[in-house]
Amino acid sequence: MNAQEIFRSRKNDVVRLWTEAVYSTYPFETTGFLRTKQDAFGNPVANMTKEAAGTLYDAVAGEEVEVATVKNALERFVKLRAVQTFTPSQGLGVFYLMKPLLRERILPELAEQGELDAYLTAESRLDSLALLAFDIYTAARETLAESRIKEIRNQYAQLARWAQTLEEGPSGAR
Repeated sequence: MNAQEIFRSRKNDVVRLWTEAVYSTYPFETTGFLRTKQDAFGNPVANMTKEAAGTLYDAVAGEEVEVATVKNALERFVKLRAVQTFTPSQGLGVFYLMKPLLRERILPELAEQGELDAYLTAESRLDSLALLAFDIYTAARETLAESRIKEIRNQYAQLARWAQTLEEGPSGAR
């Protein structure tokens, strides 16, 4: 069995375990919901996580995946994590939860086949995807911050107009 076949044969297992690892980063009361609610609209977090997991694994394994497909799946997943109450390391650290799974499920078989370089290449791909995720996360957080600043400015302007109206009195003249 060559390296690509080994990666393909372990995909479902690694994707399932990584998805569970991502779910475990959420509060306990949320985890059950993520695991049981299958509706994509009722449970977008689980849907985006599963989509990202499959696409991420394919990219790490060296499958022929369109760059746009990988970037789109990463963007949806990372932007979701960026607006949640995670620190940056918690939001993006989930990408590194895949490494122990790869080491446990794939590395021994690849080492036995003399395909250690294929494994190291896969880990390098994962590192590159994590860096891409960092760029996406940073841009999403900047957009969120700009949106909050704009909202605060609008609230301040509204309060200033209200205060000016009060100062002028009911007739509009002093």
